[in-house]
Order: sequence, then structure tokens, then C-alpha cells
Amino acid sequence: MTAASWDDRTPSRRCDWIDQLRGWAVIVMIEVHVVNTWLRDGLRPDWLNYLNGLVAPSFTLAAGFSLVLSTYRTDGTLRPFWPDTARRLGFILLCAYALHAPGFTLADWTVLSTTQKLRELFKMDVLQCIVYSLLILHTLARLVRNPRVFTLLALALALLIPLVSPYLWATGVADGLWLPIRGFFNGNPDRGVQALFPLFPWLAFPAFGAFLGGIYRWLRVEAPAGKARLSEARYLGVLALLGAVCLAWGRATQHAWLWQGTWVQHGSVWLLHGHHGSWSWNELLAISNTTLPSVVARLGWIMLAGAAMGTLDLLRPRWRGPNPVEAASRESLLLYMLHLNLIFGLMLTPPVVALTGWDWHSLGWTGTLSIAAGLIACNLAAGIWWQKIRTTPERMRALQRKAVAVLAVWFLVGGWVTFVHFLRSPELAKEPYPFLNAARIRKGLAPTPDGLCRDPQEYFREAARRHIRLSPAMRAAVTAQILARRESR
Repeated sequence: MTAASWDDRTPSRRCDWIDQLRGWAVIVMIEVHVVNTWLRDGLRPDWLNYLNGLVAPSFTLAAGFSLVLSTYRTDGTLRPFWPDTARRLGFILLCAYALHAPGFTLADWTVLSTTQKLRELFKMDVLQCIVYSLLILHTLARLVRNPRVFTLLALALALLIPLVSPYLWATGVADGLWLPIRGFFNGNPDRGVQALFPLFPWLAFPAFGAFLGGIYRWLRVEAPAGKARLSEARYLGVLALLGAVCLAWGRATQHAWLWQGTWVQHGSVWLLHGHHGSWSWNELLAISNTTLPSVVARLGWIMLAGAAMGTLDLLRPRWRGPNPVEAASRESLLLYMLHLNLIFGLMLTPPVVALTGWDWHSLGWTGTLSIAAGLIACNLAAGIWWQKIRTTPERMRALQRKAVAVLAVWFLVGGWVTFVHFLRSPELAKEPYPFLNAARIRKGLAPTPDGLCRDPQEYFREAARRHIRLSPAMRAAVTAQILARRESR
């Protein structure tokens, strides 16, 4: 890093390190979903689990950071919430719930629908978490209006949320609440639905991102006397130092915060009585990622990674042509929707699985990483392509209208191949569709309580008839799944 860049106090117009962080978070997110889908159980090391667990916090932190820069003008006044911001958040929320809908077709909503699929519509995932978190932060910004006060309140919120979160994860808390809001509180399973990113503790990450955004705005965007208060390089040094402090404190206190205390038996249940409450063993496992030290440690890693990415971006040569990481950052919603639909809406459909043999948890590292590389390349190409399309608004709007028309046609005609597949082979179904028992009786098979087969050999005979390839690992997984149905009666 040159002395000039270290002392360059030209005010920032766009934050490069947060763009890098968001772009790499999207790229690694694709790897996470591929590994979680296809890699065989037991092959994933703990360090990769932890690394993959930093993706969603990075993504949500970047959302909170960007909120500050897009909400406050350089003179401290607020940009209007309506219509642009409101419409953008509304569209993201629509996409969020669409991903957990029974499907995008009439067949998915009728013959292929189940009670559990309809409940899954209200699962709290990362996009829902981001939108509701941003709505809370937007409300806070418009209540206080002053960017300095908002920055301090965002920090207070980021610290308060993980202090409260463990108590909301106690057994039975929020059970039975209206499903659309149930997942706001914790990730404990209720009625077969389990929130993946409840606001407690996940709101802490966009709130801390808003704090960092407020600091960045004060140091790098505001320009008293025509110069920023700090250069980008110096800001990155401060960010790295803050990250190192957070990581060191979080790692040093995490174990004692959670596990220090005395075990006391209450009837048939043992509870750990510590400084932060009394918890059963299962509750301790559930709240391990919700405590303040756990959240602060992950924030430390994210700040260190962001500082490293920002430093590399300052040092790297400027090449001609599109930047795939920047495209992933700016088209993050497109890539998020695209890769999920490619995985779960195409590659895991029964006809494709029958053709490829790529079923859940059926591949080793070579196959899994090959799929990850292919999907990452495909998504980055889509992001770069859409960036080019955006330069011609008329063409972009024409393509959007065509896409809506294609979706309308797909809604009417899509999904029926899957319906016919299970109508002819009800033994292969993994969801309790209403028509399965009628299909079983038509084939001369005995009905079952939910229409799903209870005999692994029945499944394997039909798979062989349909020329579906099953590896030994897949046969073992199918056998375990079918035998588990017997035990759940």
C-alpha cells in the first residue's frame, strides 16, 4: 500500500470493501447450499461449517451498512422511504416468501400441495430477516433523524439483541403463536416449521452493520473542508483492529458465558445454573450461537475479512472488463434467487435426479465441488450479463415483461410432469401427497396412513423399473428414511 493511498482523504462515493464482502458472501453462499445438499454426511469438517456459518452474518451486516449510506444524505437529511425504498423491500419480501411457497405452478398449489408445505411458506429465512431488520432500522432512523444518534442506537441494538436472545430460545417460548410471526422470536421447531434466521439474534448483524455504516459515513463520506476525516486505508486499519478486539473477546468469553455454572437436578431434569440463567443441556446447545460472545466473535471475523478484502481491492491492478465479484454484489438478489431455483427447482426434481443420480447427500468432494464450480460460474455469468442489460433500460424492461409472461405460462403448465411421475410411481414419493393412496391402490399396493411406502424393497423395485441409479450411500439413506416412517406411526 502506497503512502499516497494511506493519506488520500478523497471522500468516498461508494464503499468498495463492503461491495467485496457482499460479493464474496454471495459466491460462498452458493458453495454452502451445494455442500449442504449433495455432500455425503460426515465428510464436512468443523472448520468449513464455521466458515460457511459466516456467510449469512456477512450478507446481513452488509445490508445494514448500505442502509445508512442510502438513507442519509451527505448533509444529514433523510432520503424519502416511499416509493423507491418501500418498493424494493416489498419486492425482496415477495421473493423471500415465494422461495418457501409450495411452488411456482398451479400443480404445486393443488395436487402437489401438503399441509406441511403450506406451513413452510412462513419459514423465516435470510431474506425475510433482512427485510424485517431493515424495516426496523428504517423506522429507527426516521424516529431519531440524526445520523449520529442513529449510529449509537444501532450499536446499542446490536448489543441488546444477543443479550435477550437466549431467553427467547428457552423451551416453549413463542410456541403456538400465529405462524407468520412465530419465526421472529427463535429457531425452535413448532408445528414442523423451524425459523432459519429469527430476528433474535440475527437482527444484531444488520444493526451492527448500520453502526459501521454510520462510522464510515462520518469518517469517509462527510467532507468538512472538502476532505474526509480519514483515508480509506486508515479506515480499513481501524476496522481490522476493531475486528481483532471483537474476535479475541468473543473467543475468550464464549465458553465461560455459556457453560460456567453448577449443574442442579430438578426432578428428572438437570439444569446448569450460571450467571445468565438456568438451562437444560438441549437449551444450551440451541442457544450456543445466540449469545453475545458468539455474535461478537463472528462480527470480529467479518470485520477482519472485510478489512482484508478492502486492502486487496486497494492494491490490486485495475483490469479491463467486468468484475465478477462486483457483479455478484450488485446483483445479489438475482444470484440468490437463481442459484436456489437451479438447485431446488431443477437439479433436485425427480426426473433430473433419476437421470443424474445426484440425490440429496449422495456425492463425495469431487462431485460436490464440481457442481459448486459450475453453479458459481453460471451465476456469475448471469450477474455480469444482467449488469450489461441494465445499461439499456428499454431492453431491461422488455426482458422483464417477457420473464413475467414466461412465469405466467409456467404457472399453468409446469409441475404436471412431477405429478404424473408420482402418480405412476407412488412408491418413490417423499412427500405425503393426497393422491398417493389412490395411486397405490391402482397399482395393487396396500394403502398406508400417509400414502408413503413403508418397505424399502418396494422403493428399490420401482426405482429399478424406472432405471433410477442408486449408489450404495443413497440406498442406505433411503432405507433409513423409510424405516423411520414405521417408527413414527
